[in-house]
Amino acid sequence: MSLTFKFNQIKRFLSIPEDNREMEETFSDWDESEEIKLKILEKTLTFIYHFAMFKEIVPFMGSVFICVKKTLEYKVDTLKDFEQLLIKNALMRFIQEYITYSKLSQKEKVLDFLTASLGKLQLQPLIINLGLLLKPMYEDEEYIKKIKDYEEVEVTYILNSEEEVDIKKAIDQWLETQHVSLDNQTQLKSDLEVKFNQLINGCGLSSDSDHCKTLWTEVVEMMNMKLTVLSLMESIPEEEKFAPIKINNN
Repeated sequence: MSLTFKFNQIKRFLSIPEDNREMEETFSDWDESEEIKLKILEKTLTFIYHFAMFKEIVPFMGSVFICVKKTLEYKVDTLKDFEQLLIKNALMRFIQEYITYSKLSQKEKVLDFLTASLGKLQLQPLIINLGLLLKPMYEDEEYIKKIKDYEEVEVTYILNSEEEVDIKKAIDQWLETQHVSLDNQTQLKSDLEVKFNQLINGCGLSSDSDHCKTLWTEVVEMMNMKLTVLSLMESIPEEEKFAPIKINNN
């Protein structure tokens, strides 16, 4: 079975034109054998088939495709690592989009709700439940038109000022370099505050201003978003069910 056949299977399922060669171009930089590449694409197919219930919602499938592309950009050590990264990228994007679309001001409560309501589910029902939350968003033509040109997770920043976007992107990049875990969230928040103060000082902003206080709250939410995704992933049962780990909002 050829790579081309697998690529086309993925594209057909996600309603992506077969002449779109973004996945192939990403794989062209990989040194792995064709056998390994085939196994990665098989893992990808297994994952996207969880979204079969929403297959006819083309914008939704477009977002799943973006998650696949972003994941293929990272060369991981094992197939298990690839699978975990694919799940993480998808959950992160969809949860962020849901919160943004809903214009929810109390994001902390939403994250707690998602952890509690989704955290005891196996992967398939987790994706179905999350997909049902997202379905109205992906059927909203006005919203889809607004985000059409925004592929990255930063789609959630499009209503912010340029200054806020720069700070949040810097925080995103910083978080990617940190050891983010549910066990070290207190230390992580302390380190995050140091990084945040460095960024706002570099922009000449006052930490006592209402603007910076609001921005700090949003930055903490960004960290908690990653912790929420970790909690959901760690609670996805393999052989038995585990209770989700509580996100510390203190």
